[in-house]
Amino acid sequence: MAAASRRKTVWVWVIVLALFAGAAWVAYSTIRSSLQPLAVIDDPFPEEEHRPEASDEHRSAVNFLVFGEAADSVHTLSVFHLADGRRRIDVVNFPTQSAHVSNIDDAAATVAEVEDLTGARMEHVMLWDLEFMAELDDAQVTAEELLANPEALQAQDVWSSVLQEALDTRDPGRLNSMASALTPYVAADQDLDTGRITELAKSLRHVPAENIASCTLPEELSGTQQADLVEYFATGQPTRCAELFR
Repeated sequence: MAAASRRKTVWVWVIVLALFAGAAWVAYSTIRSSLQPLAVIDDPFPEEEHRPEASDEHRSAVNFLVFGEAADSVHTLSVFHLADGRRRIDVVNFPTQSAHVSNIDDAAATVAEVEDLTGARMEHVMLWDLEFMAELDDAQVTAEELLANPEALQAQDVWSSVLQEALDTRDPGRLNSMASALTPYVAADQDLDTGRITELAKSLRHVPAENIASCTLPEELSGTQQADLVEYFATGQPTRCAELFR
C-alpha cells in the first residue's frame, strides 16, 4: 500500500512538473515569496470577443497550450487538458509541421486556431525552451544536438522524456531540485502566478496514474473527427483522446 501511495505521489509530481515547472503542492514553500515564478509571455491570447467563453464552474476543465521552442523557433505544440473535475489529464499532441496551425511562431494566432479547431478555451499558454531536455539526468541528447536538429523533435517524445525522468525519481527533494533546474526554461501567461499554480496543483493531488494519457492528432482531420474532438473537449467523452483516432 505504501509503495502504491508513493507511486501515486510521483505521478502527481510528474504532471504538475510538466505543467507548472515543478510548482507542486509539496513545493509551494519554495515559490510562495514570488507572485510570478515564471517568465511572462507578452500578449499570448487573441481578442476576447473571438474566443470561447470562460467557465465559472468550480473545478471546471482547464486547457494549457504548450509550445516547445528550439533554435529560436517553435517545433512542438501540445494541449494539456485537465478534464472537468480535475481527475483526468490528457496530453493532446499536434504532429510535427502541423497542418492545423498556419504560423506556430505567433502565439496569439495559434491560440485562435487551436480554439477554433477544438471549440475549447485555452486558459493558459506556456513556452518551453526545449534545451531543458539536456538538463535531465538520463538525457539522450545534448543542448548542441537539440539546436542542430530541432526538426527531429516530436511532442510525444519531449513529454515522455520529462514524465519518465520524474517517474524514475522517487525522492521529493530531488524532484524539487529538478523542478528548480527546469523553471528557467519556462515562460507562461501572466495569469499563471503563484496563486493559480497552487490552486491547480492542489486539485491534481489525487489524479491516479491510470487517468493520465496522451495522443497525437492525425495529420489531417475529417469533419467527423473534428466534431468528435470538439465534443471530447466539451464533455470529456470519450475519456481518452486516443479513442477518437482509432
